[in-house]
Amino acid sequence: MSLPPACSATSTSRLSDSVYELYNPGVESVLDVVFFHGLQSSHTSVPHLSTWISSGSHKEVWPQTWIPQEFPGARILSVEYDASISTSPTHGRLDLYLTAESLMHNLIFAKVGQHPWRPVILVGHSYGGLVIKQLCVQAHFSESLHRSDKQIARFLNSVTGIFFYGTPHHGSSSFFTPNGTKLKDASPLLDYVKLLCADAGRLHEYFDALRVNYKWSIAGVGESRPTTFMLVSDAESQNAVAVSREMIVVEASARYGDFTVEHEDHISLCQPESRTSNTYIRLTSFLQSNKVNRRRLPDNLQTVPKMAMSLHSDLLVEVQKILRTGPAAVALCGMGGVGKTTLAKLLFNELCAEYEYTCFIPRCTDMKNTKEIEDKVNSSMHHLGKQLTQGVEKWNPTDLRQQTLLLVLDDIDNGSHVAFLQDIVLKNDCANSRYIVTCRDRNILNSLDSCVFDVKFLNPESSTKLFMSYAFPYPTEPSPSLNKWVPKIVAKCDGLPLTLEVIGTYLKTKVRESIWMECLQALDEAKDVGRLDDKLWAQLRVSYDRLGSQEKEIFLDAASFFSNSSWKLREAKACWRVLYGYKDIQWQTLIDLSLVYDVTEEKSIQMHEQLRSLGIRLASGWGTGGRCRTWTPKNVPSRFNSSNYNESIAEGQFYSNDPGSSSTDMGTHIEGIIPLLHEHSMLLDLRDIGQMKKLQYLDSEVFMRNEVGGKLPKNVTLLRLRGDVNNLHDLVDRGLARSLAVLDLRAPLTCLPTTVSDFQNLEVMKFAKCLFEDLPEAFGQLPRLRHLTFRWCENLRSLPEAFGGLSQLQSLKLKDCWSLEALPDRFGNLSQLQSLKISGELSQNCLRASEICPSYKAW
Repeated sequence: MSLPPACSATSTSRLSDSVYELYNPGVESVLDVVFFHGLQSSHTSVPHLSTWISSGSHKEVWPQTWIPQEFPGARILSVEYDASISTSPTHGRLDLYLTAESLMHNLIFAKVGQHPWRPVILVGHSYGGLVIKQLCVQAHFSESLHRSDKQIARFLNSVTGIFFYGTPHHGSSSFFTPNGTKLKDASPLLDYVKLLCADAGRLHEYFDALRVNYKWSIAGVGESRPTTFMLVSDAESQNAVAVSREMIVVEASARYGDFTVEHEDHISLCQPESRTSNTYIRLTSFLQSNKVNRRRLPDNLQTVPKMAMSLHSDLLVEVQKILRTGPAAVALCGMGGVGKTTLAKLLFNELCAEYEYTCFIPRCTDMKNTKEIEDKVNSSMHHLGKQLTQGVEKWNPTDLRQQTLLLVLDDIDNGSHVAFLQDIVLKNDCANSRYIVTCRDRNILNSLDSCVFDVKFLNPESSTKLFMSYAFPYPTEPSPSLNKWVPKIVAKCDGLPLTLEVIGTYLKTKVRESIWMECLQALDEAKDVGRLDDKLWAQLRVSYDRLGSQEKEIFLDAASFFSNSSWKLREAKACWRVLYGYKDIQWQTLIDLSLVYDVTEEKSIQMHEQLRSLGIRLASGWGTGGRCRTWTPKNVPSRFNSSNYNESIAEGQFYSNDPGSSSTDMGTHIEGIIPLLHEHSMLLDLRDIGQMKKLQYLDSEVFMRNEVGGKLPKNVTLLRLRGDVNNLHDLVDRGLARSLAVLDLRAPLTCLPTTVSDFQNLEVMKFAKCLFEDLPEAFGQLPRLRHLTFRWCENLRSLPEAFGGLSQLQSLKLKDCWSLEALPDRFGNLSQLQSLKISGELSQNCLRASEICPSYKAW
């Protein structure tokens, strides 16, 4: 019973005589919530709305406005029926039996409980709760509702839970004639309710048996405060107003299922003040726990780790929201092992109960043509959670037309996969179907009309939780000696779920500290510890294997040389332009495959720790027939390493052109080196470097003697030298000018030759601690020079007038060049100059520097 104030109609859609739609999600709803009102003091009110008005300062029909914010995929309905306690020609005459019969007819007409996967939750206040119970009992026993048993059975099987607000399950002595007051024009309904309350035990017994049979969840709240109300009575033939304060439904009568008593009266019980009110929170918690029809769980649910839901909760909610509002397809993109498949499985498990047809296809990368993937889909299709058998009578792909379909294609990797999906969408022809794909290559998704989500790495906190769940499953705790290794290994995993799982599983039973240390080293060097080759490195290598030959070389350059160095992406691209031509296209391919991060050219190349380790191992000869292209202090042969020098190794073993030397693996080893980071620990001299016929990048921190250019291979594109080099003639004379794209020289150069203009491919030039006083006019004839830096060139007095001819120069840095007095007059001709930084005396006198370059800064 409820006596709400009158309420004017708000925006609703009338689906049948008694059923109103308060909210529709706009797509196939995932849940139906139906509200049933109680007795009404006036037949002029709008009970399906007025019962549910919030009591806060902002009055609103809270099922219509609050619940959709928390359950955007739910359809919210409210029913209206004759529940007036006073009579009129049209109201106050129906009994509960007739009300239930009429409501079942109208609910079925409104498609409530008619979708095989959409759960239904019923919410009733007071008398509305009795209506729900009578409705369910009659639906089960009656055969006179003029609806087939199939429709009634669908309704009862779709109900997952019922929530009661102050319903008198066990009767009420004052259910509606408080203090014995006799109502004027009292409805016959009151007499019926009295009889119903007196016999409430019988209805409750029938209903509770149905609850057990259908496994309905039950919850509710009851009042603890008396209700104040006024009624017009007929006392001694004179109209009078009776004021009463009564406990309408006592706790003993209202208690049923998961029940709590709230500090409310009978009316305010279903009129919460705000979304933080207990009476509202109790309902939403109930909706959350019963929004899936558990009796109809499909048999193609995907297995996912227990922690997966919490680790990806934010992205999971975001993607679900997109799927329920459009577009029809969602793509999850990221590097191998980042959790794309796990997230796709979670989404599938959350959504599959909402679709008639469902299909999850793992590892599409193993299926190279349309026929293979089509056969796999046809054999894996499920209808209403049960796998179909393809055949003329049982299942045919044409059955999908205009039926709701949830299809997941995991790890698509070529255009035929996309074409197949597009064909499925066309044949399905259902706006409410949804499609999920996972992919490592963003470029493949360009032709697919989808919303693309980048799956990010886990943060340190989540990474630690995931690692600990595998390494120390509850209630296991790490020993103090191992505890210190946990943050080190987690940090090295760099937020990649695959690595955290594989390493955590491997270390689960390992208690020796030395094994943990070895495991940390294995991650750093991509070693095969605990079958990591199969479980981790081979998985990460999939994207590398898809690359073309030039793209593979660029990836290996990035991983083994440029990454984690002081070199910027712009310097790497300058080299690749000389070596491979269109460097931007190849680099974008690496970005699309998530092999490298997308950074600006002014920043260093960055990639995931495990991909960098994998690249270094590949560059060192793993999986390439032993062909090593990179020497680092860790893998350089002992002949060239001061830390593990072995005198027993013959010198001739390393030089294939030495007289009497045999063609050994190590003989081609030194000739095949492409990048060389020459550190002090390497016992390399000019003769050794000269043997590196394929050398392209030389970054030497070792002090080199004069005439180094005469010993360098001709295809070096990047050169960083430190040493006693006093001119650049040899670099030109020996043919290096043809290929050099990046030059970084820290040496006491006394002059630059006029042949400096031969460096036609030079894009980046850096000088430090040079002794020259000026530059030749030919310096202005470097057509590709983009970035120029002078540091601590204290003798430099002037720049040539031809300096203004550097048409591509974008940045110029002059740091502590104390003797430089002025900029040349033609400096203003540098039309591409974007960045100018100057320090020293000149910075104080460059009044027109800001006019020449708006981004000018005193350094």
